[in-house]
Amino acid sequence: MTQFRARFAHMSKLSRVLLALFLTGPAAVNAAERRDADPICLARKCAKTMLRCGLDSECRSWLKCVLDCHGDKIRCPSVCGFYYQSAQINQTSLCIFESDCVDLGFGQLPNYEHADGPLVTLGELEGTWWFSASHGGTHIFDFDCQRFDFSGGGADFVRVAYSVPLTLNGKTRMTGASGVFRQLDSGAIEVIYDNFAGYHEKWYLADKTEDTMLAHVCIGADSICYDYGTILLTKSGLDSLDSRLKDHLESVTRAQFGFGWEQFKQARTNCSR
Repeated sequence: MTQFRARFAHMSKLSRVLLALFLTGPAAVNAAERRDADPICLARKCAKTMLRCGLDSECRSWLKCVLDCHGDKIRCPSVCGFYYQSAQINQTSLCIFESDCVDLGFGQLPNYEHADGPLVTLGELEGTWWFSASHGGTHIFDFDCQRFDFSGGGADFVRVAYSVPLTLNGKTRMTGASGVFRQLDSGAIEVIYDNFAGYHEKWYLADKTEDTMLAHVCIGADSICYDYGTILLTKSGLDSLDSRLKDHLESVTRAQFGFGWEQFKQARTNCSR
């Protein structure tokens, strides 16, 4: 009975921590741009899921990690989401996304609507590609050694296995996600990862060669997509690109996005596995 009471008390405390997360955590943005989280709504729709999270050590660690993000609303919670993964985390995230009890806070980024202009289709895509450079702000997940392994698929989609080494509290994990890149009729490419329920990305592919892919990306959890930034993937890293290809990318970025090659933030790709 003592063990039961201790466990119940732990679960009750966790519920309060979870509620604090929903009220003040990664979804928080300027009060003028959000409605407050509805604790009664959360208790009605997600109580069981929240309590199950308390029994999963990985889920508890994820919650603590997100609570410790404080003012960082996108990059830090993204690190937590990759570093800590479990089926219960996925179920809890899905309940949060689908509950409509809390504003998830992507609204700190501007809405993105693609301007009229040519888009490149996904086409055939296979092999290993690396996140090589980005442009757009400090919220971008721009860590070194981000790897995309493309394989298989169908007429309008390709499967991807994504991985990136992340270090928290002095411990490094090889983290990752599996999912699909799917070509939409609109011309955009929708990216959905299996272990990030409710979340999606749209990639607007501006240029694609045998060795490079240049895209503008927006992110979201509903019908609205929020401006994330510009991403460059390469097969072998930026150092391997010849001057002709670099000149081509410079021309495309200036024409499509209005900035030059020198404004990209580069990421390391010479990473062993």
